[in-house]
Amino acid sequence: MTSGSPTLAPPPQSPRSAPPLPFLAGLATAAPAQTLDQRQMLELLGLAGDDFAEAIFARCGVTRRHLDLTPELVSQTLQARSPQTERRTQELAEQAIAQLDFDPAEIGVVVSASLCTLGTPSLAHRLVDSLGLASDVDKYHVVGVGCASAVPLLRLAAQALRERPGQRALVVAAEWMSGILTPVGADDPKVKTIGSSLFGDGAAAALLALDELPGTAGESVGAPGVGPGALPRILASAVHQLPGTLADVRSEMNALDSQVQMSKALPLYARDRLAGLIDAFLARHGLDRAAIDHWPVHPGGRGILDGIKAGVGLSDDDVAASAAVLAEHGNVGTPSAFFVLNELTQRSAQRPGEYGLMATIGPGVTVGLALLQW
Repeated sequence: MTSGSPTLAPPPQSPRSAPPLPFLAGLATAAPAQTLDQRQMLELLGLAGDDFAEAIFARCGVTRRHLDLTPELVSQTLQARSPQTERRTQELAEQAIAQLDFDPAEIGVVVSASLCTLGTPSLAHRLVDSLGLASDVDKYHVVGVGCASAVPLLRLAAQALRERPGQRALVVAAEWMSGILTPVGADDPKVKTIGSSLFGDGAAAALLALDELPGTAGESVGAPGVGPGALPRILASAVHQLPGTLADVRSEMNALDSQVQMSKALPLYARDRLAGLIDAFLARHGLDRAAIDHWPVHPGGRGILDGIKAGVGLSDDDVAASAAVLAEHGNVGTPSAFFVLNELTQRSAQRPGEYGLMATIGPGVTVGLALLQW
């Protein structure tokens, strides 16, 4: 689908009745310096020479991944890796945050997320302490939403900010998959091989603010600019759980081992069920798919991207940012959609007034949708 002009105008709102709109005032990502290509990963996980694994690793859309994984780490149990998992998850989060420009005194909300809990205290609490934020900052940590996380996190942060006028929210999604990737044995199910072909380490941090004066681009708290790197407003968002799909994305972990299982039905859901959700969502806001200029969609794997393209009617260009993130980083789980949005905004300039649609897919099966406008 190529960019186009809106075919329907959004319904007008009275400035008095319109709530303040959230907008992204900053976005950054971080990943380990070490990269491992798919051949190296096959060898690390004991899959070299396995015909099924070789085929999956070759066609999943991943070229390399940023991972801290080493032979020594792979030989350890998950319990033995736990201290490193806690440390590296927080370090990656702080590396992303360090790239943002903000005054700690402005932060009134911290929302963090990861696939796995770090126990207590949560990542949000740890960041409040390490960043020297105010003790009364609202702190939330979301666990287990995985690749669908970006939209729920932004929704939660925006809702919390409405109770903190004039302040900003720090939204952080961090994943250290090196802490849970384990060797794949002959007795393991094939779905473990599929998950092992995809996941990488990474973190994203976003600053969220509210337009204090609706329709003014938020002069009171500093609005995003235009050109490469410009960030959008969030006009609307929604989260849907597809009935009867709880078993289609699962992660199972214990002290010794882990399995991340992704059903072969996921590409079919992307192809057959996503478009209807998108159309209904856009229609509620007076738009249709032809109005959308930019598509930061979930880079869950080549099958999911192909399903989204086929079902929603998108071109290779429409999903180029998603494909680039998948190729370079793999699926980084919780921060995935933030990686794609960051890639999209750095690739080209978005013009004022253009629309974007963020679409995320994760456990539940959960679909997150966010209507963006530059």
